[in-house]
Amino acid sequence: MRKTLLLCICVAAAGYFGWVQFGAYQQREQARNLADIDRERRVALLEIDGCQAKVDLLLSMTDRLLKAGGMLVPLDIGRDIELCLARGIMSASGLAEMERTKLIRLFPVND
Repeated sequence: MRKTLLLCICVAAAGYFGWVQFGAYQQREQARNLADIDRERRVALLEIDGCQAKVDLLLSMTDRLLKAGGMLVPLDIGRDIELCLARGIMSASGLAEMERTKLIRLFPVND
């Protein structure tokens, strides 16, 4: 009787652990899918103007950021510019302006 009870408890615990792990897996997959959808939405918006709005925003902030003691690019702008560079969707004028101001050095460029 005790062995049967112990076996039932072990089976139930294993089943519960598997159920919890499967739920966590589903949540990770859903988060990954939502992140992919968000990235593709951002890419579509950035492609409209060749990332020029983000470059202009960064250029307008440059003096203020340098006066503040360093060049820390805001996360959302940096993420979008990196995405533009990685996908090759940055306009020629935006890229030229980033190279002229040497801001391109702040971002990894895929050769």
